[in-house]
Amino acid sequence: MKIGLLSVVCAGVGVAGCGPSEAELAAAKAAADKKKAEEAAMEARLAEKRAEREAAKKAKEAEEKAYAEKVDKLCVVPEKLPKDLKKACDVVAQENDAFMTRMYTGEALERWQKAKQMQLGMTTAQCNKTGSVKVAACQATAMRNAGEDLKKGLPDLMRRCIEKYKDA
Repeated sequence: MKIGLLSVVCAGVGVAGCGPSEAELAAAKAAADKKKAEEAAMEARLAEKRAEREAAKKAKEAEEKAYAEKVDKLCVVPEKLPKDLKKACDVVAQENDAFMTRMYTGEALERWQKAKQMQLGMTTAQCNKTGSVKVAACQATAMRNAGEDLKKGLPDLMRRCIEKYKDA
């Protein structure tokens, strides 16, 4: 009852401070609307960023899948396998040298030429360590058939052959 009487008194007298004026109510509503719009814009920006990240993630996954398929397609054994592991590993070393010579030029090729004796020795030793003619044949085939797009993919080719044929 007291509230009603105060409202009547405020309204009848026009006393300032009895309640918000229409201008104050409009300003408060405008501020609230502005805040809601800013929050909505922020949410839209966040959603856009999430969508961009998700699209980039999917694109990267698709690129990685395509790369893995390309590597896998190259990592096969020829119909005729070598009989001797040592000879097969010598071929792997020859193909490694041919791969590097074909893929690199200039300073990178010069570095390869300087380091190749040691690198080829390690390649041969690693090949012999696998103990598998199939792995060696796969590695030689993969290096021989790899294109320029797999210039930096040599470790992936070597590893994939081991994964596929180590125990085969």
